[in-house]
Amino acid sequence: MNNISHIHSCYGCAVCAIACPKKIIDVRLNSNGFYEPYITDGAKCVNCGLCLEVCSYNHSEIALNELPKVSYGAWSKEKSVRHICASGGVGFEIGRYLIGKGYKAIGVKYDVKRAKAEHYVASSVDEFILSMGSKYIQSYTLSGFKGINRKDKFLVSGTPCQIDSLRRYINKMKCSENFVLLDFFCHGVPSKFVWDKYIKEQQDKLGNIDFVSWRNKQNGWHDSWAMTISPSDSGKVVDWYDSYNLLTKVSHPNK
Repeated sequence: MNNISHIHSCYGCAVCAIACPKKIIDVRLNSNGFYEPYITDGAKCVNCGLCLEVCSYNHSEIALNELPKVSYGAWSKEKSVRHICASGGVGFEIGRYLIGKGYKAIGVKYDVKRAKAEHYVASSVDEFILSMGSKYIQSYTLSGFKGINRKDKFLVSGTPCQIDSLRRYINKMKCSENFVLLDFFCHGVPSKFVWDKYIKEQQDKLGNIDFVSWRNKQNGWHDSWAMTISPSDSGKVVDWYDSYNLLTKVSHPNK
């Protein structure tokens, strides 16, 4: 079959699912806890090969072959943005600017009830605020990427592998002029099963959790491994350093 049925342990970007004209591709966690596409009804496949054409995992070359002309370092001028964001807030500022120009912004938010990072579509700056701060787990892209169409303008933020596949898709659909694609340095992601196990352990100790923040700046900029988890019923947070050692509990600054 000329489809992704033979592809396993890929990047899990789900662009193949939105490219499929028969809508017979879905995404689920594989046995190792990473997102992977699968064919829901092989009998409906027409062997068009679009799913393979847009798949960055299926190509050794990158989709964008232009060398960068110049590079810059930047950060948000707004103190509150810099405080909330994991780095300097540039991603949020680009999104805020483009939303003001009529774009929709597709970023990643964390669903605390399902302990899940997922892409979503923001049509306003208020909606885009949910994307602030990095999430160091694999994102479920399909919920956001399904909102992509060929008539609206979009900013899409994601990892390099996600953006490479998406670039192939919009080039194939001949609508690349409607998109601004934004990726970032990525060092890989842990299994969702590891994250679920960690959250379960914290819930057993602390109760239901209503807030999670990676690289929290409560103790300044230089504790870049600091993580904050806030249980909903205790008014306390857990500061987790270096992903291994539980050091202290402190009062939540917003309580």
